[in-house]
Amino acid sequence: MSKKKYIVAVLALLSAGCVQYTPKPIDLSADGAAWQQMTAEMCGSRKSMSREELRRIGLLMNPELLKARLTHARAESREEFAGLWEDPSMGMELERVFANNITNHSFSPSLALPVTGLPALRKQIAAQYKENDYWNMRHEERKFMSELDVLCYRLMAAESKLNIMNKRLSVLRDEQQRMSKLHGMGEVAFADFQTSTERLNATIKELQEQEREVLSLKQDLVAKLGLHPSVTGLHPSGRLPHGVPAAVAVPTADEMLSAPVIKAALAGYGATEEELRAEIRKQYPELGLSGMFAVDDNKKKGALGVEFTLPLWNRNREAIAVSSAERDIKQAETLQTWRELQQQAEALREQQSLLLRHCRSEYSRLTELEKATEQQEKLFELGESKLLELAEARHLSFERKLAYLDCLVNLLDIQTKLQYLNPSYNQQ
Repeated sequence: MSKKKYIVAVLALLSAGCVQYTPKPIDLSADGAAWQQMTAEMCGSRKSMSREELRRIGLLMNPELLKARLTHARAESREEFAGLWEDPSMGMELERVFANNITNHSFSPSLALPVTGLPALRKQIAAQYKENDYWNMRHEERKFMSELDVLCYRLMAAESKLNIMNKRLSVLRDEQQRMSKLHGMGEVAFADFQTSTERLNATIKELQEQEREVLSLKQDLVAKLGLHPSVTGLHPSGRLPHGVPAAVAVPTADEMLSAPVIKAALAGYGATEEELRAEIRKQYPELGLSGMFAVDDNKKKGALGVEFTLPLWNRNREAIAVSSAERDIKQAETLQTWRELQQQAEALREQQSLLLRHCRSEYSRLTELEKATEQQEKLFELGESKLLELAEARHLSFERKLAYLDCLVNLLDIQTKLQYLNPSYNQQ
């Protein structure tokens, strides 16, 4: 009876160290309320924020970044407990000899000794995957900041274009009223009056399209930051650069070697190498030790056993072949990632060079047209220029402003990508 109590006590002690399941139900209603409250705490009633403030919010709440951090946390947990020895086992047997009224029993503990070093290799594999997930997380953070900056520039440009269109529409309506009066007095031809009407209608249509564009970009900004959709009208503060910005340096191949995406790829490749080493080790036998204590016909017996496999024909060849192929695939992916990064840098360099020329050309034409429009405004006030000439100068200047903004925001997109392509770039 005392032996039974002892066995029960040992089993209870062993089970006490086991992890217990804890249910974790999802309450969507509560999550929605918490999400909205967190958004309100971060944004308040503000509609305008600096890019630095938007970046801080996004780094905390962007869903892709949250997923990347959870993936890295999973790798950390795996690495913490990787490489543990296999638990020993215990076998028990009871035998009843009814003719002689004898009960025999035996206990057989066994323990596997990892003489091939597989637990240490599993620890190294888990460490490689943790490093891979860490650099993937860092890559996602830089990718988010780059995309956020691009989105902010696009939204600034879209709002600038909207303001220009609103001002232009006010001027067009005034011109249309004057054109209508002059046409009624026979001083303006019907074709010129019709052109003025068409410009007014076209500008109204462009304004409506631009309003939809601004709304869409603001919604994209809220989604990018991971905020609750109840936030409306949020936009970045600040202004676009005045004039054509200077060229951004293109990162060299040596600088890009420390890019997070490259470090992640190399860590992933290192994990496949360790996995191949582990599979190769498995073709050699592990050592197993077992003991036995028995009571047979009231006689106590003991024994010690050694167990190992004989690598005659299996030798883990299938797993080795698969692991070797996985390493080759990961090697090809890593090299392709490196090549794509260099191709991206060269493509961005060429695009920046082209857009710089375009922007400088557009800015030069815009400056000349603005000066010409100012001259026409002065001549019109003095009565030395006609309304048709002034309207034409205003329209050309308006079109050049929109064209320049389009060119500028495209250039800023490219330059932002070039900046974040350089691992040393860290805008706070």
